[in-house]
Amino acid sequence: MSNKLHSFEPRVGKAQLFFGVCYSLIVIISLVLALYVKLNDLGGEPYMQYFMAALFGLLALKSFYLYRRVQRLITEGVRTQADFVSCESVRGITIVRARTEVEGYGPIEFEQRLAGVRLADEIKRVLAERKQDKLPCLLIDAHSRHPRAMLTIATDHGRLKPESLNL
Repeated sequence: MSNKLHSFEPRVGKAQLFFGVCYSLIVIISLVLALYVKLNDLGGEPYMQYFMAALFGLLALKSFYLYRRVQRLITEGVRTQADFVSCESVRGITIVRARTEVEGYGPIEFEQRLAGVRLADEIKRVLAERKQDKLPCLLIDAHSRHPRAMLTIATDHGRLKPESLNL
């Protein structure tokens, strides 16, 4: 199975929040334009502005819904441990692969992408020093048909926070 198939990326939620705010601003602008057309009697009805407000209003609702769904999945996630599979650095991004067992589904393999080149070496070093082969992870939607997982490794400006590897 693909590693990315069972990987969960929480940044999607933050991106949807950003898009929702942008769409909401467009809705406000289109309603102001509709009011301007209506009050200044510019020779027409503001149907286009109403349509634009409705369309971007739907897009804003969808974005806020997706943001809220991602936040709910994170808060309802189950903290567990994953077996360390590999860690490599590719073009400035460290890809950490891990495997965990999901009750009623079986083993899933997933990956986490972290910014930083030296991060792969730091993770391997810390795991070797502690003689540890497990990583902390968050199991998302464990009882569904499509469980996903993410590692809870924390970084600060491309440097590993060793305390985040504590089980």
